[in-house]
Amino acid sequence: MGDYIIILPVYNDVATFKRYTYKFLTEHKLQSKAVFLIQSDKDARDYGEAFPDIKQERTPKGGLQAQNFMNKKLPHNKKIVSIDDDVSSLKKLSGDKLVDVADMNGLFNSIFDNLKKNKLSLAGFYPTPSADYMKEREAITKDLRFIVGALRLYLNKKIPISLGGKSDYAFTIENYRRDGGVLRYNHYGIRYQYKAGLEKAGDLEKFLKQYGDYVSKVNRQKGGLTSIILKKNP
Repeated sequence: MGDYIIILPVYNDVATFKRYTYKFLTEHKLQSKAVFLIQSDKDARDYGEAFPDIKQERTPKGGLQAQNFMNKKLPHNKKIVSIDDDVSSLKKLSGDKLVDVADMNGLFNSIFDNLKKNKLSLAGFYPTPSADYMKEREAITKDLRFIVGALRLYLNKKIPISLGGKSDYAFTIENYRRDGGVLRYNHYGIRYQYKAGLEKAGDLEKFLKQYGDYVSKVNRQKGGLTSIILKKNP
């Protein structure tokens, strides 16, 4: 399977990428492994001028379309790290405190090794960096738990990414269906800027129609947004 690649789905927001994910990549010296998924000529110029140390791949328009294009192009079982443009850090639980990850490349490689060992395809992290919540959970779980798409690792099985604002939930379930589990590192938490507005009217209904058997609870929030609790062993 060789080395991993970091794919960066970006669109028309150089400032956000520079403030968050680019800082994350440079702190851990990961730029050489990264490639922008570029959707327009303007972005090709703007990101190319601002970040000449990161390669580019031209893709169709649309965030999900860009990622699906790249998954189709990359080899089967290719090791992929997908990072959104607003990830500032990944924190590790140490005792009762959260600390920086000293060797991110080493962590990513160990996770891919663990995926192979367990015959699984998708891995991720606790969705919010909270020591109080994280310390109550097993360090690594293999049942069905949400893998947030802001930062996730997977072996390329050519599984389509779909369902708009619920795409991360759908991708989690599709990998679980295929393999019988997903790896979640609950003692590592992602710090990123949550983007409201990605969920559109009808997204929840479409998701529940297709994946309702995997849902334990739907939490409804102000503004019509929803979050989902998955059944750990559906």
